Amino acid sequence: MADRSVCRSSAPLGLLVLTALVFGGCQSDKLIAAACREDSDCEAGLLCDKFECVSEKSKSCEVVVDGNPVLQPSPHVVSFGELDVLEGTQTIGLHNIGNCTLTVFEASLSGGASSPFSCEVCASGGFPMDIFPNRSRPLELSFKAPLVGSFDDELVILSDDREFPELRVPVHARFLGVPDLNVAPNPIDFGFVAQGRASQKQVQVTNRGTGTAPIVVQSIELSPKGTQDFTLSEVPAEAVTLNPIARDSTSLLTVQLQYHPRSIGKHQAELLVTTSKGQVNVPVLGNAETPPKLTYSPSSIDLGQVPLGQSNFLPLTLVNEGGAPLVVSYSWGGPKPSTDLFATPQVVPPIAAGAYLEMQVAVTATGLGPISGMLMLSTNDPSRPSVTIPVTAEGVPGAGPEVVKLEMYFENGSNSAFDNDMRNVDMTLEHPYGYVCNKSDPKPTNWGNYGNPSWIAFAPKEEPERIVLANSTQDGTYRVMLQYMEDCSSLPTALMAGILGISVEVLVGALTSGVGQVNGQDVAKLIENVCLSHSNTNATVKAYVNGTLVLEKTVTLNKKGDSLYAADLIRAGGKFSAK
Repeated sequence: MADRSVCRSSAPLGLLVLTALVFGGCQSDKLIAAACREDSDCEAGLLCDKFECVSEKSKSCEVVVDGNPVLQPSPHVVSFGELDVLEGTQTIGLHNIGNCTLTVFEASLSGGASSPFSCEVCASGGFPMDIFPNRSRPLELSFKAPLVGSFDDELVILSDDREFPELRVPVHARFLGVPDLNVAPNPIDFGFVAQGRASQKQVQVTNRGTGTAPIVVQSIELSPKGTQDFTLSEVPAEAVTLNPIARDSTSLLTVQLQYHPRSIGKHQAELLVTTSKGQVNVPVLGNAETPPKLTYSPSSIDLGQVPLGQSNFLPLTLVNEGGAPLVVSYSWGGPKPSTDLFATPQVVPPIAAGAYLEMQVAVTATGLGPISGMLMLSTNDPSRPSVTIPVTAEGVPGAGPEVVKLEMYFENGSNSAFDNDMRNVDMTLEHPYGYVCNKSDPKPTNWGNYGNPSWIAFAPKEEPERIVLANSTQDGTYRVMLQYMEDCSSLPTALMAGILGISVEVLVGALTSGVGQVNGQDVAKLIENVCLSHSNTNATVKAYVNGTLVLEKTVTLNKKGDSLYAADLIRAGGKFSAK
């Protein structure tokens, strides 16, 4: 406690003042009203001025001699800079460098409601605002990007500054887009690899973001670092900047990951991708414990006698008795494979360990006599990499009218395997009054006396496409229309799958209407973005009546979006012809 005797001391005045400041002053003999260092040290309605709490009213321009309030914003230009996030905030300081109280009457953005910038205080009634001399008040501005690009506005401030009662502060922002790192595949699953063997996968790192916002990949490594079962190679020694792949299809980073199990068992690690936007951890899995093991039933399929125009189905059961997922794909072969034979689903999903899948093998008889084909299965079962299942049937006369089969083939690279040629043509059969049968409506039921049509396409490229028209009892002219859906004759499918963050197998499923949760719009957009070349294509239409070829016609489609009528089917007097 202060020594009150100081107040009665004969010490010099300066010492008494210092003592009062340090020890809190004396009761009734204080030399000043209060001691302060900042406004918060004073009571409400008072300001700290030269260590003294004084009334706010004493700083009014009406009281101060030659009072002049001066507004100085800081900064003079509000810049949000280059943003790769949708929203941002910036604070502008409103400084009063005058000698009396400045009143800010209002502040607003000249862009109004359409501006991507906003000021919450401006809109919520935070004005008028008093700013005392040599003091500041903060004002927060917000930005929310409506799209990629540069944006400008002005903050308009009205005050009693005598020289600049209306002050305009430029406001700028540039939204680059939002970067989005993608590592594909994710997870990286090698499936079964026997001990002592090796398997390799290509891992692609891309930026699937919008606009021009880049991502810097700083490092890629395996965790734990001492793993003996996985090896990473072709990793760049320096940081790599990835631009959005939608703008630059060459902006990708590819590394190689090998799985070479040293022991029998299941192995796992993590691929760590460190970037300017954080770290992505990708699981890495391998199985050297138990391979997939295919068993199937029956070993051959006889679909029996099938009347013309009718279909018959029998199941084919695929069982995975192993300990890793079983991957199966199929195609049709034989000396003269018939499009009367088909199977569903078009793309077989992976079969988990201990699980089974039931396929449907079917025939739609369009001609008399024997029908035969070989259903050829390819698998990742090391003891049974391929299986051939004979399929037979016999077309016999039916009670109904003539049956028409249409087949359409088109140029699109190899038909036996999925390559990088993505050209695609679709076939539609039009009813005499405009109803259609095609991929979108494969089994219409509203054709009435004009028959029961059905459409099907063959994996992996929806080629050939086939339409069977049965039970037509009404004369008329049907039209065969072809549409050029995709003219991409060279597409890096591995790149495309990597951009989508899926495997090539899932991409094949998406492109052939098979399995795989892939957004169709994303696939179409990426085909357009990463297609290396476009080309015309020749398409051939064949028409059969009760198994007899009555028309074979080849046409040329020049570019994506082209459509034409390739042939007419004419039913007159109960008989079909084609031209």
